[in-house]
Amino acid sequence: MVPQTIYLHRLLQLVFIIVPSMLFCAPQAQQNNRPARGSIAFGVEKPPVEIDSQVIEPFRQAFVKVAQKVVPSVVSVIPTRIDTVLFYRNPFYRDPFGFDAPEEEPRQQKRRIQGLGSGVIVSKNGYILTNYHVVAGAEEIEIQLSDNRVFPGIIAGLDSLSDVAVIKITGNVPSDLPVAFLGNSEKLQVGEWVGAIGNPFSLTSTITCGIVSALGRRVGAELTYQNFIQTDAAINPGNSGGALVTVDGAVIGINTLIFSETGGFMGIGFAIPVNMARKVMEDLIYEGRVIRGYAGISVQEVTQQIQKALNLESTQGALVVDVPPGQPAAKAGFLTGDVIIAVGEKKVENANDLTNIIASLKPEKEVSVTVIRNGKKVVLKLKPADRASEQTTEGPSRQQPHPQRSDVENKTGIGVQTLTDDIRTQLNIPANVRGVVVSSISPEVTDSRAMLRRGDVIVRVKTEQKQWQSIPDERAYSNFAKGLKKGQAVILQVQRQQRSFIVSFEVQ
Repeated sequence: MVPQTIYLHRLLQLVFIIVPSMLFCAPQAQQNNRPARGSIAFGVEKPPVEIDSQVIEPFRQAFVKVAQKVVPSVVSVIPTRIDTVLFYRNPFYRDPFGFDAPEEEPRQQKRRIQGLGSGVIVSKNGYILTNYHVVAGAEEIEIQLSDNRVFPGIIAGLDSLSDVAVIKITGNVPSDLPVAFLGNSEKLQVGEWVGAIGNPFSLTSTITCGIVSALGRRVGAELTYQNFIQTDAAINPGNSGGALVTVDGAVIGINTLIFSETGGFMGIGFAIPVNMARKVMEDLIYEGRVIRGYAGISVQEVTQQIQKALNLESTQGALVVDVPPGQPAAKAGFLTGDVIIAVGEKKVENANDLTNIIASLKPEKEVSVTVIRNGKKVVLKLKPADRASEQTTEGPSRQQPHPQRSDVENKTGIGVQTLTDDIRTQLNIPANVRGVVVSSISPEVTDSRAMLRRGDVIVRVKTEQKQWQSIPDERAYSNFAKGLKKGQAVILQVQRQQRSFIVSFEVQ
């Protein structure tokens, strides 16, 4: 048995030596037989799709030329905010030797916080157009050109209402500043190719491309004046203040914000039209403030229910819902329920459009305004005031609770009460307001009626084919509701403190 065991052991040793040597020797044999360089053809000889070079070459080079010509005029804007941090002695610390220091004043330490945005050089004098939110609160500003030259800068003007700011290079302004060409954003069309230039995530001099996705956008309520260009060209943090350009290199927008659920690009970015930004910029430089026209009215969008109730041809225009006395609009003869469809030669598409058009008017210069009143066109003469000199007429209002959700017998789904002196005092309703008080809402109501609050006063009502009707008490409102039919469009003029607005719905 012993010799056999020794034999098997030696056999296994031989196997473990020979097999690995075979494994390592096989590739070595291949290495000694490599093909000569250049003897193998990789890929096919021609591209699979034949393209007319005369057609494709201009398209291929379009953004190459834009990058070469426009990128140098877009700078990095580096704002620095200096915060003061207070350090206090730990109240739980005790000196092990019993020599606790007496209470001391907190120690102060300055902390520099830097941001990064973009800007567009618009003048040989060193003026740069950017966003308000890029430089607001900055105590120091550095401006870095695409060739890495750095210059100190100062804020020349700010406008938070449109998110526009102007900064300027200080000291010796270089004579070779690459100035951008400012185009005409009013000629821009949906579907045009555009490029976004800026410094996303500190990646300086970046250009991305896309198309104009939409025009005249309004996003949220943070900014008073909005008329955004929407684009799918990639815009990310750091792009703010940069240029949105057409294929001929014209700056037609200032990149401002993105719609994102993650903080990064999701295909929806927004830019301020350069015509709006330029007007704000010139006012800031020449006047030190933005000069805007002011009419003194409140407007809302024209919904389909409002269109139906007022017998309008379309939803184009802006519905006047409040005309405070003593304001330019009141002096011109505007009435609640008017639908503004044109200011001068400009058509009014919606309420946001009207806000921007009125702001662009020169104060004290009379302009014709076309409205639809009771189905007929009426032309009014408006002399806008200077917005900066106007005081708001709306006083402080107390938040009222929502009305009770309960069964409502009338067809409007809104329960009301006659406005008595006791209710007026209890709900703090102004003495000049007449109507019925909202007391309850049907549980089935989910449209604009749901925005009503306890204490709101319905002052007038209207349905299609009928005139406006005042509502002095609960009985008048009940009679109005009884006459309603299913599918009929209804609009209510509602007063809340010093503000008036419209609620529209269809009878269910």
